[in-house]
Amino acid sequence: MNKKFSLFSMTFLISLSLFAQIEVLTGSENGTYYKLAQDMNNYLPAQIMVNGTDSTSVSFLKVLSTSGAIYNFDMLADQKTANKVAIMQLDMLLFKRAEDMIRNTNSTNDLVVLMPLNLEEIHLLVKKSSDIKSLQNLDGKRVGIGTPLEGTYSTAMYIQNQSKILWHNKNLYTHEAMRALLLDQIDAFFMVAAAPIQMLAANAANSPLQMELVPLVNINGWADYYVAETIEEGSYLWQSTAVSTFSVPSVIVVNKAKLTEQEIASLKEWRANVVQNIDQLKANGHPSWKTANPAVFDGTVWPVLE
Repeated sequence: MNKKFSLFSMTFLISLSLFAQIEVLTGSENGTYYKLAQDMNNYLPAQIMVNGTDSTSVSFLKVLSTSGAIYNFDMLADQKTANKVAIMQLDMLLFKRAEDMIRNTNSTNDLVVLMPLNLEEIHLLVKKSSDIKSLQNLDGKRVGIGTPLEGTYSTAMYIQNQSKILWHNKNLYTHEAMRALLLDQIDAFFMVAAAPIQMLAANAANSPLQMELVPLVNINGWADYYVAETIEEGSYLWQSTAVSTFSVPSVIVVNKAKLTEQEIASLKEWRANVVQNIDQLKANGHPSWKTANPAVFDGTVWPVLE
């Protein structure tokens, strides 16, 4: 056998085998994060995985469905797990960093942002007959904030902690919160997702539950890291006016302490590919890509993978 050819072949196989498919924690298979990850995979180059003399073509990303943002954070932050990449809301990181400061822990120390994705609007909902017309009016009220497994929970808790408005938290899933509002068991509830949210849109204008959105303002700096937004008139059949709110950026987060140099290079390739193909993603991907700007992120808010 030609020694030069043999050496070249071995080098080629070794270089191919260095690629490790990137596993990314998302959310439910019907959720936005899962679909965004699938969209990105469509524009990322397939890779060759080598196992001995066998080679297999695989997608760049291995998209994993999960129970949601809290699970994603816990798996990513835990140094004993193999999970290195996850999608979550930016305020999940802010909320957990605040917890670290209070508890003298370091769960967020090694977490950095790869890139931002879409924006998700904060919805604060009440009955149309309610006297709650502003965030301040929540003081002393019963408010559904999601469950600890949902991103809505961390957003609502962050708003409460920063705004210093003392409402009574009720841990309810969204469908439970809508029923509780109808039965006057709560006074309001939060929900965070890209508008229009299907579950809210399905509530007909003549439904027994007559809802309205409460406009949000930045009290005590709670919204300093959020994006001012408007939920336009008619986004929901029961919504007759435009409502001011704020959006939560979704971000891809990595645990830098778990990464090899090769993985860092692959992650940077992923980021560059999304930036390059953002117009195609907006035209052909999930509707929430329209609010995405993966090339722009303020590193003073949270460190970025360099």
